[in-house]
Amino acid sequence: MVLGGFVLDAQGEEDLLHEALQTVRDQGFRMQRAADAGDQPAVLKHAAEVLRELRTSLLSPKNYYQLYMQVMDELRHFESYVEEQQQAGASMRVLYERVQSSGNVLPRLYLLVTVGSVYIKSQEAPARDVLTDLVEMTKGVQYPLRGLFLRHYLSLSVRDKLPDTGSVYEQSGGGTVSDAINFLLQNLRETNQLWIRLQHQKIGGSRPLAVREKERMELRLLVGTSLARLSQMEGVTRSVYAEQVLPRLLDDVVLACKDCMAQQYLMDCIIQVFPDEFHLQNLERMLDAMEKLQTNVDVALILAALLERLTKYRETQGSVTIAGQQEVEVADRSNAEQEHQDALKVFQQLMDTTTKLLLRSSRYVSGQSPSESGNGDVHLTAVLPYFVTFAAFTLTWLGSSSKNRNSDTTTALQQVVSGCLTFLRERTAWRVDKDKQKRQLVVSQLESLALTLLRVLSIQDLMQIPALRELLELMPWQGAWKDVALAWIRVLLARHERVHDEKQTDFLLQILAPLVRDDPNELQSPSPATATEAEKRKETEIFEAEQQTLAKVVHLVTNDDLDVKFRVFSVARRAFLQSGVFRIRFTLVPLIYQSLALARDLAAHSKEKTQAQGQETKPELETATPTDNVKIFVTTPRQVLQFVHEMVTALASKQDALSVSCVHLFLQCALVADGCAFEAVAYEFITQAFIVYEDQITLAREQWRALELMVASLRATRNLSSANYEVLATKTTQYAARLLKKNEQALMVLSCAHLFWHPSQQDGKRVRECLQRSLRIADAMKDTTSNQVPLFLEILEAYLYFYEVQTPEVTHNYLVGLLALVKDHLDNMEHGQLRREGEFRYRAVVRYMDTLGISDDALSTSSSSSSRASALLIKMHHGPVVPAPPERNKSSRVFFFVFT
Repeated sequence: MVLGGFVLDAQGEEDLLHEALQTVRDQGFRMQRAADAGDQPAVLKHAAEVLRELRTSLLSPKNYYQLYMQVMDELRHFESYVEEQQQAGASMRVLYERVQSSGNVLPRLYLLVTVGSVYIKSQEAPARDVLTDLVEMTKGVQYPLRGLFLRHYLSLSVRDKLPDTGSVYEQSGGGTVSDAINFLLQNLRETNQLWIRLQHQKIGGSRPLAVREKERMELRLLVGTSLARLSQMEGVTRSVYAEQVLPRLLDDVVLACKDCMAQQYLMDCIIQVFPDEFHLQNLERMLDAMEKLQTNVDVALILAALLERLTKYRETQGSVTIAGQQEVEVADRSNAEQEHQDALKVFQQLMDTTTKLLLRSSRYVSGQSPSESGNGDVHLTAVLPYFVTFAAFTLTWLGSSSKNRNSDTTTALQQVVSGCLTFLRERTAWRVDKDKQKRQLVVSQLESLALTLLRVLSIQDLMQIPALRELLELMPWQGAWKDVALAWIRVLLARHERVHDEKQTDFLLQILAPLVRDDPNELQSPSPATATEAEKRKETEIFEAEQQTLAKVVHLVTNDDLDVKFRVFSVARRAFLQSGVFRIRFTLVPLIYQSLALARDLAAHSKEKTQAQGQETKPELETATPTDNVKIFVTTPRQVLQFVHEMVTALASKQDALSVSCVHLFLQCALVADGCAFEAVAYEFITQAFIVYEDQITLAREQWRALELMVASLRATRNLSSANYEVLATKTTQYAARLLKKNEQALMVLSCAHLFWHPSQQDGKRVRECLQRSLRIADAMKDTTSNQVPLFLEILEAYLYFYEVQTPEVTHNYLVGLLALVKDHLDNMEHGQLRREGEFRYRAVVRYMDTLGISDDALSTSSSSSSRASALLIKMHHGPVVPAPPERNKSSRVFFFVFT
């Protein structure tokens, strides 16, 4: 800082502050000693010396505040002394006049305020007179910084001594509420003027404007003290506020000052300190005042603060109404329509102000001039949060379960979102702005606005807001838009919202477009060549998680009208099939299963309709129409199965990695077709599963899994003809016999034995052939006995099962011989864990056979056991093999689809 030709640097200012604080403490100590001694002149002298340090103009506002706080600590001791004097019978009038003889203006006024505070408390004079005198006398200090702190001290000193309603100062004739209001408003006006002049004050030298503005902002709380006290007065009722307080606040204080920072702060203070009911009652006046503010005032922030207060007020009011008595609830219901109309009026007032101030004006915000804001536009990052707040306000004030009110809500929200879009269309520079952070801030606000609607409104309501789609299109496809889509899916799943028709489905898929397909305006770029394997794996995991989330949407579809449900699935399939080969593996599978469920529902409905029609033959119902209660659907199960066949075929043709899954899907389709008694369709689906197995599955592990599915699915069929079933079962057995690993070969052929003991077709000869073939494969394994024994035990248990279900070709002799064979191999095994496990299973089988009455005394001797085992193996090796049907040429693998 500069003082004449002397420069006071930061260290010099710190030294000056330290010296001043030391003087204050020293003089304060002397003041207290004089007070203890009862020396009033000395007390006043030392108190004035304490206050004399506040006359400095060399300290910055921050350091001056520290000094001020230290002085206030000492002044509290002086105030206590004055109160003791008053209680001892001293005249406050005399002391009040005596302190006015102090030599310096600033110490004199601080002493005057302190004594005047006790003077009012003693009620020796009307509070109104003393307050008027004090507020006038403090005009003697016009230096901005010193005057600002003086008036702040005045406001704090008399805050509990105002003639408010019910206070002792009003009841004793010390004044009225109007006098207190006049005092506070006058003090506020003068304080505000000093605060404004502070920007032009040069403390020790010139400083940049930005520094002075920052110092002003740090001192803004000193201005709001009077305003806060005004809001706390009991006498400031709604009518008093509307007639006496608000007009003078707006006209005499806010609009009269012509300073942007002051208007911004004061408007925000008014909104924050006064009750919400006051704002609602005087909304029109407040909005009119906003239109008259200085051009650089950020009205978006002021409006947003007002809307936040009104939103919380509405939420609180709603909770109170719900907790009321039943009679009150009935009365509220009768007035609900009027309240809704009032809410619409409030919204329209705010919308009109928004249009005037933000959409049709050349206002600047945050103090930016046209040159500073780039293109002279309103700052996007300041206005867009307002639209988010406005949307939340609209949802709170107009939201209702009534259909008509929902229409009003969506209409209002359409206006809000359209207003935001209008604002953005006129300011397109942000989309090509080099400042990436600014673009991200804009996009984040657009995302917040979209989510504000998506989290509250139903799909049907959102469809009534066309501007929402336009809003989403302003966001990056693979950035904010995709994040919004994922968040909305989670919301839908959390509240279990249902999709009912194809229009809702189409709208849903439009909103979820970044998850459904790639950006049509950009070429699909592969992962960078420099990306590490970990990065690629992480990217893949994120993609799969997103698609799995999208796939859950399919399960939200519901409708009792099965024709509509089928049309919904058609819309979804059309969108998913255009999504690319990497996405359909996630999205088509749940759609396939849902479609299969639809086919079952249609088949069950068709059965109910047939049963209802059969009742028409009864004589008493000749004139009745029992089928009127049964809805007739145009869609048939056969059409749905055709629909599913196309999806599974598309999946199988584009996703080799999903070959086993495609086999499973074809088999599931076959089971549904079998349940609907469509034999030819079921046969076709199983055939398609075989084709996928032959053409696409080469890994042994996948072949094993596919064959397990085939065997289980064939076993579950019930409506295949004997000829068709035999062809399919035989083909499956051939696949099993061609597995690469002998142990898998043996186990799968063993499983195929169950195919020939089907509830509708039982061929014991084929069962025995499969069992024998499995035993030969297991015996031919060139491996250790430890690996053969588990296979022999599996075969023994299979023999025992078929013997128990009374398969004629599986006889007692087979069981006894095979038991001897297992016993013989167990005896030759090395001791260890595998042998103990084998012996445990062997003993369990023997005990179970005993319960069935199957025993043979010859098993007790090892020689007879060996002879039985040898005889059994000779019989097995010379027994018939599994017959194979004639080999078809390649063209015979072309199956004709039967959906005609």
